[in-house]
Amino acid sequence: MTTWAIIPARPLEEGKSRLAEALTPGERSRLNQEFFRHTLETTATVVGQRQTLVVSRSESLLAIARRMGFPTLQEKLPFGLNEALTQAARVVRQHGADSVLSVSCDLPFLTESDLRALLTAGRQGGLAIACDRAGTGTNAMLVSPVGAIPYLYGLGSFLAHSQAAAAAGLRLEIVRRPGLSFDIDTPDDLEQMEDIGRERVSVGPGTSMGCAFPSI
Repeated sequence: MTTWAIIPARPLEEGKSRLAEALTPGERSRLNQEFFRHTLETTATVVGQRQTLVVSRSESLLAIARRMGFPTLQEKLPFGLNEALTQAARVVRQHGADSVLSVSCDLPFLTESDLRALLTAGRQGGLAIACDRAGTGTNAMLVSPVGAIPYLYGLGSFLAHSQAAAAAGLRLEIVRRPGLSFDIDTPDDLEQMEDIGRERVSVGPGTSMGCAFPSI
């Protein structure tokens, strides 16, 4: 089975707007870029750099991805996460992808083993999905075959994707791992991320979660 990954990326200045009360625009931009690089590097270790496609309408993010050696796709109208993923899925299918992995760019503790667990869960085909901590959103998803269900990211996307899989007669596997569920949306999430980062620095390597990000 040939798997490609799609990394959708919003412009740095737009990402994580709910953190505006905790971070300056420059700090938010730097944090978003750190998340972006971490996601690319982690995903590439699992599916390969040349099979990790970045889709964005941000020229600066596309330029960063290209400098890192990743293929890119300029997002076209209509703009939106689901539309961008759909555009990218068509491209990877044309390049021989049997399955496609979509990964959010706000998973600070994402690890290679997290993504391998998701790929293993979807090895037999169908839908393997990783939800957020609330159990309502979708943080990463493997779809096989490509285009088997529409992308339905947004409020309640975990249920929407699960229902779409059932309607399409797809096997559904749910993967729950800390590195896949811990995303950053609010100042409280940011504070928890920094607390975990400090704990990892004091304890040292060897825990199951990914790299620790420095305090902002």
